[in-house]
Amino acid sequence: MKRDNLNYFLVGLFVLGMGAIFLYALYRITGQDARGDQYLTHFPNVAGIKTGSVVTFEGFEVGNVGAIDPITRDGRTHYRVTLNLRQPLRIPVDSHALITAPGLLSAPLVEIREGRSPEHLSPGGEIASGTSANLMESMSSLATDLSGIAETGLKPLLAQVGLYVGTLGKQLDDNVPAAMADLRATLERLNSAAGRIDELFGDPNRKHLSNVLRNADAASEQARILAADLHRVRGELEALARDARTVVAKGGGEVETTLVEVRESLRRTNALLHQLEAAGRNLNEFSRNIRHNPSSLISSRPPAEATGEAR
Repeated sequence: MKRDNLNYFLVGLFVLGMGAIFLYALYRITGQDARGDQYLTHFPNVAGIKTGSVVTFEGFEVGNVGAIDPITRDGRTHYRVTLNLRQPLRIPVDSHALITAPGLLSAPLVEIREGRSPEHLSPGGEIASGTSANLMESMSSLATDLSGIAETGLKPLLAQVGLYVGTLGKQLDDNVPAAMADLRATLERLNSAAGRIDELFGDPNRKHLSNVLRNADAASEQARILAADLHRVRGELEALARDARTVVAKGGGEVETTLVEVRESLRRTNALLHQLEAAGRNLNEFSRNIRHNPSSLISSRPPAEATGEAR
């Protein structure tokens, strides 16, 4: 029994010793006890950092925060931060220290941005503080600005748009039914007109129109033949007139009377010939117009004389 108690005691003592060694090693690894060159800097706000926070120089870890002490400067509370740099550095006098976070989920740290001055700070000197790049604070400020924009700009705009949309919808409700009724009436009239046009150009009417065109062609051809015959008769009458002049020159008054009658006949023949030529041209023009535009039979107007008589 005593042997077992001794074994338990030794095992517990070993576990406690190993735990102490582990804690000491962890303490050594974190560098909290390491002492190096110390520098000072001041911040108006130290949100996110505490004693032991990492200190970097251009992104390279060089130490930690040794202490944070509140002080009063220019009537306002500032915080004096002691930077414990475990590695010796040559820090230009125009360098700046600022609080930043390397990532969205990373803990804030103190970053020293190297300056360009050829002079360097001595240990214990003060590093000027720069504007802290606090991502969460920037996001909070951005969210506040967006909220203000939404309250003062977007909501009134959306309300105005909603009012316009409501007004437009009411106008559409009032005007669209009447417009649709007019459109339906127009379509019905177009359908009725299309039906009448189809009826007008049906098979019987097309056949009748073809017969009219054939008759017009035949009449034109007959007028042309008649005109040629009249030209021939005219030539014969002119020859007869020449013969009559010869007879008149040789004969008496009776022949002269006959010549006058012949001249009157020639004048009447010329007038009839001109009328027949005009009738032939009119028939040719009518036939050509009907062939090119059959609808002129529908849309043509009655002549002026016929209109007067109808009145």
